[in-house]
Amino acid sequence: MMTILEWLGSKTRYTFDKSTLETIIYDRECIPTQDAYGGEITQRQKDLMIADTIFTAVMLSPSSSPSYSQSHNGYQKTVGSETDIFQSRKIDYALTIYKKYDDSKADILEGAINKIKFISIEDIDSI
Repeated sequence: MMTILEWLGSKTRYTFDKSTLETIIYDRECIPTQDAYGGEITQRQKDLMIADTIFTAVMLSPSSSPSYSQSHNGYQKTVGSETDIFQSRKIDYALTIYKKYDDSKADILEGAINKIKFISIEDIDSI
């Protein structure tokens, strides 16, 4: 058995903490420990949860992250920057799902599309 929490976590590349995924699941009137394939969840709920993960990632998270370096006793760790260049496509995909099911988040996304400006975060060490 795969729980809805496990299923939803496997459907996204975003690293949401468990409570974020549980909130999305509860908001869609499901229980995280329910069987994702046992007939207790509808395709509508699954689709809307996928759209909700996109909504959460795009609307509530940065579109890029800067690189950073750490060093200690001669050991150095560097993590490169990351920019999500497909955010507008993801918004369109989520919007398609919300419109398909006449969900209220479609209006929120449509209202925000013209106001969202994706800004790259630049590492000041490389300027």
